[in-house]
Amino acid sequence: MEASQLTSKSDVYNVIRNMAISYDFKPGERINEVQLAKQLGVSRTPLREAMQKLVSEKLLRWERNKGFFCHMLNEKEVFNLFEFRKIIEEQAAYLSVKRATDDELLAVKKIALEYSNISNDVSKEKLIAMDQQIHESMVALSGNHELLSTLRQINQRIYFIRWVNIANRPTDNHTDHLDYIDALLERNAEKAVSIISQHIERRQEQIAEFIREGYGMIYTDNRPKIVEINDIAF
Repeated sequence: MEASQLTSKSDVYNVIRNMAISYDFKPGERINEVQLAKQLGVSRTPLREAMQKLVSEKLLRWERNKGFFCHMLNEKEVFNLFEFRKIIEEQAAYLSVKRATDDELLAVKKIALEYSNISNDVSKEKLIAMDQQIHESMVALSGNHELLSTLRQINQRIYFIRWVNIANRPTDNHTDHLDYIDALLERNAEKAVSIISQHIERRQEQIAEFIREGYGMIYTDNRPKIVEINDIAF
């Protein structure tokens, strides 16, 4: 969204959120509120409200008498977030086996099939948006909105790291999603949990590498543009 189109508090929030997620602000950088307000063509009040909300979501950091700062890429924090994500998706698998209908499972499988067959020339931003949509849709199958809401918050905080993974590994195997849905269709919770656990653990093992690569991308201005994809409604 262009600065000239920022007509509401939510518009201001969305733009600054995307800047934080994609590291338009450098890690650890103090954010100049006056300069940012001028850049976006907005007043300080909606800007500060948006930034305070982002602090509560841990996408920005605030220090008394110093102001707002961009979060650092912290290996331990990122590892903890991936670990938390794994716990959420494992629990969602157990619930989905009991609650999701075959029609709901097949609706998610359709998107997973499209993703597994996606063209190599599709932008990396769209790839990660589709991957995020699939994982959030799989958790939505659990019928537990709190699990889904928490996963979305985590996905915002690890978006950049996941983008680094996809940006440098566009040919990663995407069949895990299909295998996971098939396990749910079989009503085999243990198999589904094993698939999703291993899927996320493979990324956990590469976090330090992703962070090193991420810093290089940030400081060469090679950063993602956020792409939004609609959710599946159950």
